[in-house]
Amino acid sequence: SVTSGSIDTPMSHNSHGSEEGYEKLKDLELAVKIELEGHMYRDESFGKNAFVGKVAPDKDIEKFLLECDLYDSDACRWRDVPEKPLYESELYDPFCDVFEAAIGHFYPASDSNPPTRIVLDSHDKQLQHRLGPEDGRIGSSSPDFMIQGSGRNFPPPPRKTKKNLRRTAYAFCATPLEIKRVSQNVFEANMVQIAVYARECFVVQSNRFFVYSMIITEKYAQLYLFDRSGGHYSHRVDIHANATDFVRFMLGVASPDDAVIGFDTQIYWEGKQRVLETINDQGIVEKYNLEDKKLFYRRAIRGRGTCCWITKDGRGKVLIVKDAWRSRERLPEWKFLKAAKGLTGVGQMVAYFPGAHVSDHRGLDITTIPDDMKSYFWDRTFCRMVLEGYGKSIVEFDTADEVLFAFRDAIAGHQNLWNSNILHRDVSINNILIGIPGAEEGWRGVLIDLDMAIWLDRAASLAEADFRTGTRAFQSVRVLKSFLPKKARMCHDYLDDLESFFYVLIWICIGYSQPGKMVEPIPELLSDWESENPIFAARTKVDMYFTALEEMVEVTPFFGVIFQELLENVHGFFSVVVHRKTSSTKGQVYPTLTELIPEASGHYATILGFVDDAIKKRAAL
Repeated sequence: SVTSGSIDTPMSHNSHGSEEGYEKLKDLELAVKIELEGHMYRDESFGKNAFVGKVAPDKDIEKFLLECDLYDSDACRWRDVPEKPLYESELYDPFCDVFEAAIGHFYPASDSNPPTRIVLDSHDKQLQHRLGPEDGRIGSSSPDFMIQGSGRNFPPPPRKTKKNLRRTAYAFCATPLEIKRVSQNVFEANMVQIAVYARECFVVQSNRFFVYSMIITEKYAQLYLFDRSGGHYSHRVDIHANATDFVRFMLGVASPDDAVIGFDTQIYWEGKQRVLETINDQGIVEKYNLEDKKLFYRRAIRGRGTCCWITKDGRGKVLIVKDAWRSRERLPEWKFLKAAKGLTGVGQMVAYFPGAHVSDHRGLDITTIPDDMKSYFWDRTFCRMVLEGYGKSIVEFDTADEVLFAFRDAIAGHQNLWNSNILHRDVSINNILIGIPGAEEGWRGVLIDLDMAIWLDRAASLAEADFRTGTRAFQSVRVLKSFLPKKARMCHDYLDDLESFFYVLIWICIGYSQPGKMVEPIPELLSDWESENPIFAARTKVDMYFTALEEMVEVTPFFGVIFQELLENVHGFFSVVVHRKTSSTKGQVYPTLTELIPEASGHYATILGFVDDAIKKRAAL
């Protein structure tokens, strides 16, 4: 499916990127750098506690060091690691030998028990690296070392040979590692480098809760963990004087236990079939076969990390599995979905499975985080939901009528939510689905994803328009303008969401020349809407309301005059709304969400009336 680059609450920047993808890896690196700024948590206890109880105890590691030919216990240093290397390449072989010795000793392999982890020198390998969506731009990157893995949480190799474990690809990467000389070890640049590798593991594998990494020099090692809250890293550890800690790090990042290195072990492979295993309320194990291509996934490190899979139940009914990490203090989506049970035009939930917090796998007690570090860590909570399946995303239409029907019924579904005391707040091309073939009126389009939803009686300060809420390209003018610090904030209301529906329809009508084919290059207007600068994106939308629509928006021939007229009608409605909202006076008292309820039905009726007229005109052709 086609997804828009987005900025989603509570994030101001992420590395998801636009539909076109990043031009070069350097552009992706910059996005990751910005994404992680202020979200890298340095923790003295992290290095001390990492992998304790999950790998060999210190006494066994100390015994290994005494017996290991590579380590001089008297001099307390690794024999072959040069003290003052002139080139980084001088460190590759010595560290490769050290890793192989530790892995071979503590995780021995045999003919009956083949290895599941090996270390690969990959500094000169050009690994495919996605710069955009799954079928989009491809670049390349080269971690210095990779711990490569095999087993049920990794995809099956193309064919069974002894060389398969040595296949360098991010799909098989357990842990990416970087080797540097001390003189090269510039913290931020090197951190961003390994973060880019970790991001690719998240994107390609899609069953990771977190990804470890290490930066190793001739003197020090530093352990990193990347997850949906950002990064967690240790102090530098002297690899010679504190060799026990260094070996513990090595054993941890190369652990044969997939859960230890961050895999979600409930998603695994049975042969060539990817499987999800859950336990229902009765304690019965249920298995779902997942389709290879994900319905949606977020291409970023920090944030919700949303990933949606298509599957079927035992009777062949299509279901969607949705994984996401919400801010810990945010109400879980399943609570809104429970309240939305039975609402026409709104996606329905089958089951939900609450999960752990980011702080759990980091080993953080959030009540004891030092005051000066609290701003560096925002906890998140995992949840997996099984949802009823519908059709494709609205941008995967086969006919123009499908777009109209889906658009109409999704708006009606939005009204049903509003009438049930729920405001959606994230209307986008990703969240409007076409109904299943033959669906009755009301289900020809379905509104999904209540991640950002709120109750209408929510406290006013929490219901304020916030530029971090929603999907950038489809945010209303008022939501975008909330970026301005001195701007008086009104509530995010149903009109903001209806405005988002308008932008969805424009996106489709000028962005697609026919089913499955986007206009190339992407129209400048749409590209501007995706701007990381909310004020620039707002200006391009405001300009649209101070001119005739046809001067800025012309539908493609596939959609034709009826869609152009529909857009002009909706444009006329929102010209009044946007002018009113952007010309508010100082000291003006704004209505609360509950105070807006009486007039809402008339506004919904107006918009739905425009769409119904277009449907009638299409039927008369």
